[in-house]
Amino acid sequence: MAAASLAAPWLTCRAVATLAGTRLCARPDCARAAGASLTYDYSARTVWIDHLERPDPSRYDLCDWHAARVTVPAGWDLVERRA
Repeated sequence: MAAASLAAPWLTCRAVATLAGTRLCARPDCARAAGASLTYDYSARTVWIDHLERPDPSRYDLCDWHAARVTVPAGWDLVERRA
């Protein structure tokens, strides 16, 4: 049996990075390392972009590229707090 066939085929790039302790961007098909956290509040119609925070199910990890390109719906506020 070839060495390549011994690799776990279910281990995706995202799974390997997670196992290695690297948090990746939450955007589909993005394999960049996370550099920012996105949180939002529907009732306040506000989205916040912060420095990467501790992992939390209510936050979305984004790479710097995607964090810089976040847009919000009309009537919402985008607050960039990484500066």
